[in-house]
Amino acid sequence: LKLNPSYGEVWYSLAKCSYATSQYELALTYLSSAEKYLSKNRDVLNLRGFALLGMGNIDEARSQFLQILKEYPNDIQARFGLGELDLIDGKYTGAETYYADALKREGDNRKALLALALLSDKLGNIETAHGYIKQALKYHSGSAEVHYFAGYIEASEGNLEKAEGYLRTAIILNGSYDNAYS
Repeated sequence: LKLNPSYGEVWYSLAKCSYATSQYELALTYLSSAEKYLSKNRDVLNLRGFALLGMGNIDEARSQFLQILKEYPNDIQARFGLGELDLIDGKYTGAETYYADALKREGDNRKALLALALLSDKLGNIETAHGYIKQALKYHSGSAEVHYFAGYIEASEGNLEKAEGYLRTAIILNGSYDNAYS
């Protein structure tokens, strides 16, 4: 930025780093600078929505994500944002709809598959949860997170041997995966 203060990608990267460390207000500050140079960049617009969500500005976050979908009807990240907002409001079927819409647009999306698996499990749709986990394992067999959530779902159903197998695989894939160890 010292060499080129108009470098929008750098402002956006600073915002991503701030968001990742839960510094949402700082992320919004950097996003304001990024938007001067990347005004129609959907990643910038979505990160603004997630930062607002992180700050608890639910109405502003919802408005941001809805505006993105108005301009970009197939945007997956905005659907995830609206799904998370519905989860906060306890609207599980609404969240499920947003996640399923995201999956329709990208059939192997890991985040959508895991969200739908966990949501289905929570709603007691065990077969559906297993179907989503099976898909996630098919497309993302190298992901420790996918194996972790497969183990989580098996454990919640009392299938501890199966759960242990998935969790051991998660640990093999990522030796520092504390959640899998616990």
